[in-house]
Amino acid sequence: MKRFLAILLLCFAIVAPPVSAAPLKPDEARHAVQGLVAEVLDALANRDFSKLASFIGGEGLIVSPYAMIDNGDVRLSRAEVEHCATDPRVRHWGEKDGSGDPIEADCRRYFEEFVWNTDYRKADEVFYNEPRQRGNDINNNHAFASDSIVVELHVRGKGDAAEMNWKSLRLIFRGGNEALSLIAITRDVWTI
Repeated sequence: MKRFLAILLLCFAIVAPPVSAAPLKPDEARHAVQGLVAEVLDALANRDFSKLASFIGGEGLIVSPYAMIDNGDVRLSRAEVEHCATDPRVRHWGEKDGSGDPIEADCRRYFEEFVWNTDYRKADEVFYNEPRQRGNDINNNHAFASDSIVVELHVRGKGDAAEMNWKSLRLIFRGGNEALSLIAITRDVWTI
């Protein structure tokens, strides 16, 4: 019984939004981060991890291979992101949808497969603080970071399988003492 209550409390803590200021409206959020989003996307496209690290604050960067953020997700420090291209360390990033096989890769390979696997600078739609539930995976990004700005870059699916081959990248920013920091990157794809 105690284990069940502990798990229930843990789940509530992960999903429950912290008590904080109201989130910015979409137009306000766009105005606040649009230029920063372009810089982050350029850093990702160019695999410029030093530049990407410059956007990360003291709390580090959470990376999730799917839309739901939880305590099992990897949190990289600014230094770890900066050395991502050359760090040979293999990490456990989660489990693959469908098979449950472990996602084990070095940082560079993880980013190639689960973050920058399409050019999100050419997204079909961009949403600022506008929650979207697209697939089967729970999107808790807005609840996880209710005091932040969540930017979704959505690429529509193509062809006969368009309902299943779409993808979204979400960048989550939080305000700090001096500027906004990138605190999380998640992706959303069709899951089984």
